[in-house]
Amino acid sequence: MQKTIQKFDFLVVGGGIFGITAVIELAKRKYRAALINPDSIPHHLAASTDVTKAVRMEYGSDTSYFKMAEICVQRWKDWNDLFNTKLYHEVGFLMLCKSHLNSEHQHFEKHSYDNLIQNGYRAQRLNREDLKKQFPGINSLAFEDACYNPDAGYAESGLTVEVLKRYARSLGVSVCEGQTLKEMVINSGKVQGIKTKEGTTFYCDHAIIAAGSSTPYVIPELSPYMKSTGHPVFWVKPENPMHFNASRFPVFTVDISNSGWYGFPFLPKHGIIKFAKHAAGTVIHPDKDDRHVGQENIRDLRTMLQYAFPELKDAPLVNTRLCLYTDTLDGHFWIDNHPDIKGLSVSTGGSGHAFKMAPLLGELTADMAEGKSHPFSKRFRWRHLTSDSLQAEEARCVTDRRL
Repeated sequence: MQKTIQKFDFLVVGGGIFGITAVIELAKRKYRAALINPDSIPHHLAASTDVTKAVRMEYGSDTSYFKMAEICVQRWKDWNDLFNTKLYHEVGFLMLCKSHLNSEHQHFEKHSYDNLIQNGYRAQRLNREDLKKQFPGINSLAFEDACYNPDAGYAESGLTVEVLKRYARSLGVSVCEGQTLKEMVINSGKVQGIKTKEGTTFYCDHAIIAAGSSTPYVIPELSPYMKSTGHPVFWVKPENPMHFNASRFPVFTVDISNSGWYGFPFLPKHGIIKFAKHAAGTVIHPDKDDRHVGQENIRDLRTMLQYAFPELKDAPLVNTRLCLYTDTLDGHFWIDNHPDIKGLSVSTGGSGHAFKMAPLLGELTADMAEGKSHPFSKRFRWRHLTSDSLQAEEARCVTDRRL
């Protein structure tokens, strides 16, 4: 039997980082807002469900993303104060380079470092001797160059989503977990509401689909422009964490221009060091395919650990998962109104680099849904992409910049 819920100004579908920040911003603008999600929030398989996500301004030659991240770093600090909870840990960001910074092989690191210096940040250039002294857990002989930025760090991602959910409810948002979108109610080319598999109809003036990797299945016309890709994540348990505590081991990349590897300091709460690979990934179906990490990925991890962090080369592997990216072909977010259906918007396409932008995502989505322009919104509009579209985010280790 169908159950009808009161009508809302805005209904957001999806409780990941796009959806939860959007509904909060809409509630702050005094709209009657609701959010539905097919499981608990954070969802156990969502990209935002994890222990850590990097917060950094390093974006290669892309000055627009640099400026966005610059704003977000300060807003993460503001969130720490607002929620009286340390969501963001400013432990620094270290880029390790196998080649000299000015070589053709370190394009991302070189431009990232230059942007920081040109904008007055305290980024440091480190040689092998500096690395050995400051970061003893790193095999300094493996790297010819390095750059360290103290104005960066990581966010506790799962905790952040939990805190934002509580905040949304405190603002009057109806957060409805265990409600799975079944179909949209559309009359005369305009969305009227959402029916769920659980038998509830949510009526609304405007629906925002922020369903992550499920978005192109909900809105099939988006399927040529985005796909779901799985990226390996590893939790390693160090025998002696002394050299890997945050004071001696910040968030880091391991020659990421050429390898895709990055990671985080030792997390005492979990007893692990997290490593992950930000590369092309493997195309997978968000519901039908499993999230297991293959032996080839594990061998790849061991090889990297042996040359970069030899103390960890035999450390026990306590957990693995495939982190699911909602990848747009060009690597930009997709935040816009549907071109043909009134009262329908999309906010998705994280492409593996959205979480750090959480303090801006809600603002971008709410402005778009209200029909406003935002200083950063142009590149995230509805657009035509082809298989020749190039990945914009230079930290991605992608052949020919194509997915």
